[in-house]
Amino acid sequence: MPNEETHPSPFTKQHRLSGRIDFENVMKAPLHRLGSDVFLLLAQANVLTHGRLGLIVAKKNVKRATRRNWVKRQCREYFRRQQHEVSHFDIVILARKGIADLSRDELTQRLDVVWKKLAKYGRLHS
Repeated sequence: MPNEETHPSPFTKQHRLSGRIDFENVMKAPLHRLGSDVFLLLAQANVLTHGRLGLIVAKKNVKRATRRNWVKRQCREYFRRQQHEVSHFDIVILARKGIADLSRDELTQRLDVVWKKLAKYGRLHS
């Protein structure tokens, strides 16, 4: 995993999926659908020079607001550090039950698995 000094990438507003239309574009026809037991990652190619991330962490799946916010922070930070690998995708991560029970390391390991697959698909299609 590259360290921050090699890839200092901020997570700004331009790196977020912000509106309903952005989310719908990814969710209606995802180019890639990757998942683990605790989340589903949907990705759609974009024409921008950077990737964008959207998160859906439903109250139904993560009861406590503090844990929902923790899950979102962890996913955003992971995206910030690894966005150079998937710079041409709009990504939506949907949290499933059980994601709040993971430690940061366990969540990072699961994200690593699907991120590597997505990066590989991106290199094949570019």
